[in-house]
Amino acid sequence: MVIKRPNRVTISNVAQAAGVSISTVSNVINGKTAAMSEETLARIQAAMLELNYHPSSVARGLAMQRTATLGLILTEIETPLFLQAVTPIEREARRAGYSLLLMNARNEADEREAVRLLQEKQVDGLMVVSTSDPRQNDHLHKIQAEGIPVALINRADLSAEFDQVNWDNAQGVTLVVEHLVRLGHRRIAILTGPSDRRSTQERLQGYRLGLAQNGIALRETLIHSGDYTAAAEAWRQSTLDLLALPEPPTAIIASDDIVAAVIIRAIQETGRKVPAEIAVVGIDDQPFSQYLGLSTVQLPVAEAGRQAIQLLFQRITSLSANAQHILLPCPLIIRDTCGAKKAG
Repeated sequence: MVIKRPNRVTISNVAQAAGVSISTVSNVINGKTAAMSEETLARIQAAMLELNYHPSSVARGLAMQRTATLGLILTEIETPLFLQAVTPIEREARRAGYSLLLMNARNEADEREAVRLLQEKQVDGLMVVSTSDPRQNDHLHKIQAEGIPVALINRADLSAEFDQVNWDNAQGVTLVVEHLVRLGHRRIAILTGPSDRRSTQERLQGYRLGLAQNGIALRETLIHSGDYTAAAEAWRQSTLDLLALPEPPTAIIASDDIVAAVIIRAIQETGRKVPAEIAVVGIDDQPFSQYLGLSTVQLPVAEAGRQAIQLLFQRITSLSANAQHILLPCPLIIRDTCGAKKAG
């Protein structure tokens, strides 16, 4: 039998071609075929194939009280670091039959507005990739209480209500200190990030722990500001101040990879060599780091994205399930800039 193709194929066209009711075709689209004969199912599927019929995801979502859409709110969309989470999240969403709506939120006000807009779009779930500065969570509590589950990545505050994925900042910096000590360094400096961020506090904890575990006394003079939200000249000046100390550091841990690049340039301006005289280690493992040969602590942003969306899928299936908190390790990526073995 040759079926004439209409210009716009509808469920009614499929029902007519297969000789069944519209509701029977609807049951096939929505997977309700348990009570259907194999002959009827095969006839409907053949008609759909012949007519090149594609069910409307919007209509199917309404029938299932879902939109097959997820929301992703991203902080600092202009930097490559957090963008690393987008590809694995989008890939997993598409594989599961979901579309992804991406929104940027530089601050708490933007985040609240993004949550409101995504709620209006009736997303089935929401993910937030944020910096670790303190933010209120009441708008997130509210949207989850209304039936839209939320998964958080790198959030400052831990909440028993939300699924969360974070990375172990303290462990990452402890690894750096241990590695530098093995290379012979005893005067290890650190440039710290924004003081109000959880990541900064955790990295300082890891720095102190690494020194203590190796019997090295903490020198407050070796802790300087490397606030990566400030101007690059401030990072340069912090580096020059460290190098001007009576006993300057033989290794410097930067607050992020961009700060590390400025540190290297400042060291070179003084006539010193990296890593022959001073070792430098960054944090982030941004894509450009490999081209600089920069040793760095890798933040597992992509893996956090993969795990967060899986947690979200579980909560979409069962909103009453217990929330899970995952802490990912931060491996040390050893390249050229930490190769100095000489320490005074």
